[in-house]
Amino acid sequence: MSVYDDPLFKKLDRIPGAPNFVRYNFEELVKTTKAYVQFAKGMPTVSYLEGMKIIKDLVLGWIDVDQANKAARRLKASPSQQAVIDFVKAFCDYAANRTYTATPAYSDFSTSFTIGRNLYVPVKPTLVAREDGQLKPVFVFGWKSVPLTTFQRRLLMTILEDAIFSLTDFEDSDAEIVFLPENDDGLRKPEIWHRGDYTLLSPSELTNQMEVFLSARESAYPIIADWLSNRNKPASDNSTVTDQTEQAASELMLPFEE
Repeated sequence: MSVYDDPLFKKLDRIPGAPNFVRYNFEELVKTTKAYVQFAKGMPTVSYLEGMKIIKDLVLGWIDVDQANKAARRLKASPSQQAVIDFVKAFCDYAANRTYTATPAYSDFSTSFTIGRNLYVPVKPTLVAREDGQLKPVFVFGWKSVPLTTFQRRLLMTILEDAIFSLTDFEDSDAEIVFLPENDDGLRKPEIWHRGDYTLLSPSELTNQMEVFLSARESAYPIIADWLSNRNKPASDNSTVTDQTEQAASELMLPFEE
């Protein structure tokens, strides 16, 4: 079996959703390549998928705050359990003052941002609220920190502008980006962005960044292949990793929350 049949390459073939996509994009090609190698090799340390389902039910009015917190505490034991409990509680506290009015008609709304031929970044709001006669896409992040650089924040908002606000239903809408990072005391406090908070990338900047990403993605394949080959060799043959790019990639193996 060819090393390129390894499931890791299927992971490289799938473009991650917009929030995680921007985490692997840097202005520098080498740094983006390292990050995409990390994406292929790594697994999320925490998943907020179950927590996202709970807060979506909360905003749609299918459960109340008490039921949302109970649902989080009743999730089966896992490395993600406490993080999800804390995340749901923090969102419930925020939503109690925010008082969203979500519309079930858009509960499964999703779209995409085009990178290149047959390559798309999935873009899916957590929910769509209706306020002042307009639809407002709301993105909620479970991450314990906000690890995005200013460039990555601009890239994320540019992707949303292209994928969502170019649509007739949303062209005059605001967006709400909700982060609930932990502060120094270990408590989650909201960090909120809106449409217009960050200067969008220019068309030339966006085109250049997509070229950087595509080049990094292409470069990641032989790096992963080399890593797999070395990993499968006997220990005596694998004592030295000759691929310096792979060695550099390991420097970026940081905990990743999905």
